Amino acid sequence: MSRLHRGLATLLGGMIVCLATTPSSAETRGYIISWFATATHAQDFKLNCPLNKNGGGLNLAIRDLMDIGYSREEATRLATSPDGEYDPKVYERVINRAVVNGKHVSVYNYPDAVPDPNIETVTGKYAYGFDLGGPAANKFEDPETHEKVDDQLWRAVGCTDSFHATPPMMPYPEELSWNVMTDSAPAWALQISGADLGKDGPVTVSVDRVLEHLERDASGGIKSDSTYVIDPSPRSHSVLHGRIRSGVLTVEPQDVYLEAEMPFYFDVDLRKAHMRFESQPGGRLIGYWGGFIDWKNFAYMYTARPANGADSIGIYHALKKMADADPDPATGQNRMISTTYRLEAVPAFIARESGTIVATPAIAGLGGVIHQPEIDHSGYKNTN
Repeated sequence: MSRLHRGLATLLGGMIVCLATTPSSAETRGYIISWFATATHAQDFKLNCPLNKNGGGLNLAIRDLMDIGYSREEATRLATSPDGEYDPKVYERVINRAVVNGKHVSVYNYPDAVPDPNIETVTGKYAYGFDLGGPAANKFEDPETHEKVDDQLWRAVGCTDSFHATPPMMPYPEELSWNVMTDSAPAWALQISGADLGKDGPVTVSVDRVLEHLERDASGGIKSDSTYVIDPSPRSHSVLHGRIRSGVLTVEPQDVYLEAEMPFYFDVDLRKAHMRFESQPGGRLIGYWGGFIDWKNFAYMYTARPANGADSIGIYHALKKMADADPDPATGQNRMISTTYRLEAVPAFIARESGTIVATPAIAGLGGVIHQPEIDHSGYKNTN
C-alpha cells in the first residue's frame, strides 16, 4: 500500500468515527473478498451420498489399475505398496489408457475417449443457491432460505472426498490454490451504495478486480480496513442493482465477469448471476453467488492435471451429464451448468488510481441488522 493510500485511509477512518451519528443522503461501503469457493453443503455425507461409492484416493488408484487390466487383488496390492507408489511404467499406462486414432494418449487430454466411470452424485435434499428456472426434478432446497434452487455442479461433485468440506474449510483443490495465490494475485472488491444502507431500500453493487493482493493480519487472516485500488480496466467491472430487505441484500440477475490469476479459478464468468449478502459481527459479509458457468472450464481444473484424491474423469463425465443450460444447436449437449459460490468479504477502503477514496469500511450491518442465520433442517448442525 502506498503512503498516499495509508494516509487517506487514516484520515478517512477518523472522519468515519466523527460522522457515524450524522445522517447522510447517500453512502458507499467498501469490502474486499477474503474467501471464495464452490458452495458446499456437506454436513451429512450419508444423506448426500448414501452409497459411499466413490471413496478416496486409494479407491481411485485401485479402480484405475483395474481399468488397465489388473485384478482387484493385484490392483489393491499395487496401490497399497509400502512405499506408496508403484512402477512408473504402470503409472504411465494408467495415465495413457485412452486410445485415439489407434494410439494411447492421456485420459486427461481426452476424457471422452474412456468410459464414464459413473461416479456417485448427490441425492441429498439441500444445496445453497437460487432458483434459476431449471426443471423441478433437479431442485434442491436452500438450507437458509428454504427456497427451491438449482445447483447441478454441486450434484456432480458433492460426493467427492475433496468437496466434503464445511466453511471455513474450502474444497481441497480450491483451498490449495487460494492459499498459494492469495499473497500475489490481485483481489476482488465490492462497493455497496445506497441512500441509507442502515435501512431497507434499493442499492447498487459494484464488483471489481483491484491492483493489490489481499493483505493479511498478524494471525494470517485477511486484514480489515486496508486500502485497495480499483483496476482501471473495464474487463472485470460489473454494476448490479439490488435491494436490502431485513438485513439481506439481493441483486437482480446479471452476467458477472472477473479476471483471476488463481491456478484453480482462472476467471469467474457467471451468467445470469444471482447474489445475496448478509452482515456478520465485525462488519464482515457472507454471500452467495449463483448462476451458470461453462462446465468445461470447471472440468479443466481437474483434467489439466491429476487431481488429489478426486476422480478427474468421473467429475468430467458427471459435469457433462448434469449440465442444465445452453444446449449446443448441433449436438444438443448443454454447455452451461448451474452452480453456487460462497464468499466472505471484510470491510475495506476502495480507491481509484488518482488516490480518491470511493468507498469506506462498513460501520454497521446492512439494513441495520447484524444477521446470524438460524438453520433448522432435520437435525443438521450449522457449523458456518
